This record gives sequence, C-alpha cells and structure tokens, in this order.
Amino acid sequence: MSNNNISENELTVFAISDFTGKTAETILNSVAIQFDNDRIKIKKFSDISDIDKLESIIDEAMQVDNILLAYTIVLPELSAYLENEAKRLDLPIIDILGPMINSFSQALDQQPQLEVGLSYNIDYEIFEKISCIDFSLRCDDGRNLNKLKEADLVLVGVSRTSKTPLSIYLSQQNYNVATVSLSPEVIPPKELYELDSNKIIGLTIDSECLQKVRENRIKLMAFNQGGDYVSMDRIEEELKYAKKIMKKIDARVIDVTNKAIEDIADEILNKIK
Repeated sequence: MSNNNISENELTVFAISDFTGKTAETILNSVAIQFDNDRIKIKKFSDISDIDKLESIIDEAMQVDNILLAYTIVLPELSAYLENEAKRLDLPIIDILGPMINSFSQALDQQPQLEVGLSYNIDYEIFEKISCIDFSLRCDDGRNLNKLKEADLVLVGVSRTSKTPLSIYLSQQNYNVATVSLSPEVIPPKELYELDSNKIIGLTIDSECLQKVRENRIKLMAFNQGGDYVSMDRIEEELKYAKKIMKKIDARVIDVTNKAIEDIADEILNKIK
C-alpha cells in the first residue's frame, strides 16, 4: 500500500542559483529523465543575491508537500543560510556545486575564487553564438515557418540578394535570423504578415547587378542555360513584385547593390537600433 502512495507522489524541485540557474537546471533535467518526468516539476529561481530572496523561497517551499531544494550558490554566507534553514525546517536539500568545488580545492591546495558566474560568462557566449547559427540554418529560405516569430530579424528578398550569407554573419553576432525568398509564383507565408514589421528587413538590388550575380552563379554551378533566371525582364518582374510585398508588410528596405556583407549587416543593425 505504501509503495503505491509513493509511486503517485509528485516531486517539486526548487533550482536555486545566484546567477542564471542554467547549470542547476541542466543537471536536474539530466537526473529527472531517469525517472517519470511527468511526476517531477522543476521551478527555477535565478539571480538570488541576498538572504531576503532566500527567505521568500523557503516560505514558498514550506507550502509544498513533496519538495527538494537544489542549489548552485557560490557565496558562502548565502549557501550557509540556505543549508541552516533547510536543516531547521527539515527540508531536503542538495548542494550541486559545493562538493565538487571542495574536491578541486583540496586536490589543488587552492581556495576557489568564489566569483558568481565566473566560468559561465564565456560558456554562455559560446553557447549563444552556436544556438543563433543553428537557428539561422534551420530557418533559412522559408524553412520552419513556425519559428519565424522567434527570430530577431527576418530577411526577405528575391534570389541572390545575399540573404543567407547575411543571416549567418548576423547569427555570429548573436542574432536569430530567418530568411524568406520572394517570387511572383509563390504566395508569401501567412506567418510573415503576423510579424512585428520592425524585425523585417527587405533586401533589394540593382537589376543589372543582380543579373551579373546570377550569371556568375550559373557559371559556378555549371548550368548550360540560365533561362528566365538571368533574363532582365524576369529580374525586373521579380524586383517589382518583391517591392510590392515589402511595402505590404512594412519592411525596412536596404539596397545591397555592390555592398560587402559586413557593410550591409552594419546598416541593418543601425536600422533596427
């Protein structure tokens, strides 16, 4: 009978951190996956920098039936307070970083720096950059339209207006960038009309310049004929159509004619700022 009651229990875990809480959350999720995830609820408390905040968390914990406190707090006075209160109130608690920091300290015969977020700053920057690049690759050329609303920038324009290289360049500066191609034969996705126009950048280009770009593209791809792709009539039709759509969605328009990717990116960032 008691085993059945235990199996039906839900566990609430408070992940308490003096920085972002990402470390605690990642470790706890890795542990939770070994059990029934539906029975485990993780609530994150980040940027905990004083005892008043800890008091509020403990008060909330006392209202929960099955609770576990788990923390990644570097400052000794805060971790000591949390440990003492948990012991006094008989609340189960886990120090995620403490034992490892102590082991390193003993092995190296060196005291830790105890600086909040010391290692995380660099790791977070790298993670953020990789995440943005991944987003841009996944959302290139109209793919994953359901994620369009998550983009910081959406680049629209006809083929060969530097949308993709621009998105990759901007993603390396920690922007989530999506691209959508415009063509008279393809109706723009409805998701494009649902966006905040401030994040939409329309890319246009001189028709003669675009023709040369496309001709070079044909040569590089070793195609025998360019057909309508390099026809001036077709190019002007595409640009006219794109201009109409950009106006309709109230995009901020940038002329990319004979401009380097870096210069176009700077112009885009100046516009959105």
